[in-house]
Amino acid sequence: MNNSKKTFLSVNFGCRVNMAETNQWSQTLIDQGLTPSKESPDIILVNTCAITKKGEKESINKIKFLSHQYPQAQIYVTGCADFDKIKNLPNTTLFKNNQKEDLLNHLKSLYTPEIKDKFSHTHRYLLKVQSGCTQFCSYCIVPFKRDYLWSLSINDAVNTVKQAANNNYKEVIITGVNLDQYQPGFSTLVETLLKKTNIQLISFGSIPINCIDKKFIELLKKYSSRIQNFLHIPIQSGSNKILSLMNRPYTKSDILEKFNKIKKIIPRPVKGGARGGFLFGTDIIVGFPNETDQDFQETLDLCQQIGFSKIHTFPFSPRPNTKARIIFENSPKISKEIIKSRSQQIRSIQV
Repeated sequence: MNNSKKTFLSVNFGCRVNMAETNQWSQTLIDQGLTPSKESPDIILVNTCAITKKGEKESINKIKFLSHQYPQAQIYVTGCADFDKIKNLPNTTLFKNNQKEDLLNHLKSLYTPEIKDKFSHTHRYLLKVQSGCTQFCSYCIVPFKRDYLWSLSINDAVNTVKQAANNNYKEVIITGVNLDQYQPGFSTLVETLLKKTNIQLISFGSIPINCIDKKFIELLKKYSSRIQNFLHIPIQSGSNKILSLMNRPYTKSDILEKFNKIKKIIPRPVKGGARGGFLFGTDIIVGFPNETDQDFQETLDLCQQIGFSKIHTFPFSPRPNTKARIIFENSPKISKEIIKSRSQQIRSIQV
């Protein structure tokens, strides 16, 4: 990148991993002497998302809009969107995700409040510890876009959190594309950060259910005053048939077992009063190919049994090259009305 430029604008789409990467990317430019600005930026950074068709369309349209609005700017694009749709735009440089990893790796996930993101003013820090996924859930495009597996070392994680605390961050949000593939071990990371740093609070962007092992349960008990009592744990479905079609590595009984263990933990009070029990969030896909009324009812019943306080509901989106797209093309279609109704029913049971 040309560091003779003076100002830059960062635009992010998608998950908290993308947000963390955008923050690091912004930090590299600040370290080169550039200043964040929305007024006629010389450089524009865009981190795209393609987890759904809608998300990818929004990313692509934004890039085209920025190219038209700021014809003088050099635009750098990365993330998961289909680059073929923007490869001919003027003044646009495309970075694949592995190239971005190489560019940012020297920072060890560190950034400072100078980036002026939406989290820093509340003293919350996005700690990216893992990238890439090779799980190949049948509906997910991410393994085709992020097959490059990377894990932040425990030592680097500790040092980054210590520096974040020195920069007046009070909470660290641990995030990764698939934390179940974090090489040193998710529970080991959490335990080490609790023992070796003085960060006041640890929370999580999203926790794969298979990360919830015996050690993590014990950490929730022992350090409940320093671990956020809201846990977002995506389950996607409550039907074993649909979970199998999705290639999710767990069953309905696994889900219930993990949640029931957490429910038995009563977090210790913190300043200001009692915390009560843990609260849960999740992601649910409705209208997955071959999802029957019975399959949906099993999902609805499971969500009610667990008692989620927040449910992100997504209509199934057939993404290119995925196995679920093939299933979708060769199975009876579920009407938009049914999908809308199922989404509303799921959202209505949030507690």
